[in-house]
Amino acid sequence: MKFAGYFLFNDNTGRSALMFNILSKIRRDVSPHDPLSSLKTLSRWFNDLPAGNVMAAHEQLLGALVQFNSQPDQHTKDRLDVLMQLDISARPLQMALCQQYLRNSRMSRVMESRLWHSIYKFYWEQARAYHGFIMAYVANPAGSRIKPAMSLVTLRTLHAFGNVFKWHYFRYEKPEAKLWLRLHNLYRVAEFEGFSKDALSLYPQEASPACCAGQYTRALLLAQLDASALYPKQIEMADNWLNQWAHLTHYDAQYAADDHTFYVNLTDGVGARRIRNPEFSESCRFLNISELTEKIKQSRLALQAGETAALQGLGEDCRIPDCFEMLDYAERQWGPLNQREQRKSVRTIIKNGVDVVHGFNEICALVKQGGNGVDVLHDASPEIRYDEMIDMHLYGFVTDSTRSRARQTITQPTEKAPPHERWVMENESEFGFGASVPSDEHDWLRLGGMVALHTLKSQPWKLAVVRRLARATDGLSQVGIEILTHEPHLLMLRLQPSSSLHGYTVDGVDTNSELLPVPALFISQTNRDRGEIILEAAQFASGRSFAVTVNDHKAIIRLREVIEKGEGWMRVGVDIVLTPTVA
Repeated sequence: MKFAGYFLFNDNTGRSALMFNILSKIRRDVSPHDPLSSLKTLSRWFNDLPAGNVMAAHEQLLGALVQFNSQPDQHTKDRLDVLMQLDISARPLQMALCQQYLRNSRMSRVMESRLWHSIYKFYWEQARAYHGFIMAYVANPAGSRIKPAMSLVTLRTLHAFGNVFKWHYFRYEKPEAKLWLRLHNLYRVAEFEGFSKDALSLYPQEASPACCAGQYTRALLLAQLDASALYPKQIEMADNWLNQWAHLTHYDAQYAADDHTFYVNLTDGVGARRIRNPEFSESCRFLNISELTEKIKQSRLALQAGETAALQGLGEDCRIPDCFEMLDYAERQWGPLNQREQRKSVRTIIKNGVDVVHGFNEICALVKQGGNGVDVLHDASPEIRYDEMIDMHLYGFVTDSTRSRARQTITQPTEKAPPHERWVMENESEFGFGASVPSDEHDWLRLGGMVALHTLKSQPWKLAVVRRLARATDGLSQVGIEILTHEPHLLMLRLQPSSSLHGYTVDGVDTNSELLPVPALFISQTNRDRGEIILEAAQFASGRSFAVTVNDHKAIIRLREVIEKGEGWMRVGVDIVLTPTVA
């Protein structure tokens, strides 16, 4: 018997052939391994993702999204529904990886690179997927079935591109011109369709509404912060503020000198720019942020009055005094030109080589060899130092057997300098310089890193800090260095006993005399009895006192407040008390 082009047989073989032909016909265009073929398959597949392994589950999500984007011509309403549900379902996993990245600033470069690429690529593929549906709608708006969802799709696309920009900033990279042009075009679509200011819920779990104009402003103002001088946590903090406060800004088609600080040209491959020359084309929009800057001022006053950062919408991770510093910085960067921080001195363009050494112990050894040291830096091997610490923990002093092993393994001091690098200096000022270095060869290079440097062998080594980082597309990193002192001095600090432990002995041995000296770098003396030193962060405790001997003069150095925190080091204010010399 014949039916619908197929032969029906009574035997089992015939029935099997019939079912095979029918299923083949139905699923001809559907990949058997495509988890995003429908909402039902997405739900079933998502529930089968590895439980308890965020990274593995995220990798499978990313792979599915890449596969989704490999079918660029299928912009149907059903596929859009699948994409939007995937976006919602994947959000907790993506946020978990983001938090892991931000909370582990000292992770290895290998782990940092793996996390960054996983997170960035997901945001990029997400933005690509949404962007494809918008372009399909723009090409045929009258015949499109996705028009009712266009406002939310455009909002999520702007948000995804904003995340792409932000993760570039985490690595001190500048977004390419084509990214800016895509962002501008998305805003133009929202403006043309008339929903740029419509308040929508970005995701079901989001309490505050968002709009396309606000997400566009978020990306523009985040770029104005000059991320080359900020840590990722600070960038994330400012981004959270913009997500909540961007609705306080708005765009105007006409320029008003009293209202506008920034403008954006929708046809240029750059972000917002400060208004200096009031001559503009019709494609320009003018950003009014007066309400935003007023909100920053109100938040600062509320914090000073004792309110919590969370109540002000600053986030639970916003801690004082870091929160005050970031609010002040944001207000300067987003405020009028005359409020921005000015350079301390004029830079001079120069091409010169500079020797650079990094690592706190290496810098201390270098300063000592340079003749500025006042004590001997501990040269024992890591194993012996560990044994000494174990002895102190178990017995309260270093045993004779451990001392004997230490004497056998300590190497004699040499005049050989620690390994150093050669950088190319591009500009110089009284307080620092700018240099370019290959990005791939300097994995240790981070914002807040301490370095010692000099341009001539006859000059003393200077102590400096990495203040700015910008990675270019040519494989080079632009580094901004601030000099802390032109002549640092090495101090070997010996911990003073507290009143409760003063005179404490074990088997007649004074335990305090057995403690290892703490290396520190003296950088300035503000007056007769106060100064500043740099020491390893692990050695700091407010009020801690150390004894030090300088040129036969003895003194007590008492740690006060932390002036600055760097990459593994602290700049600390100290009280200096000279002790009388017994004749």
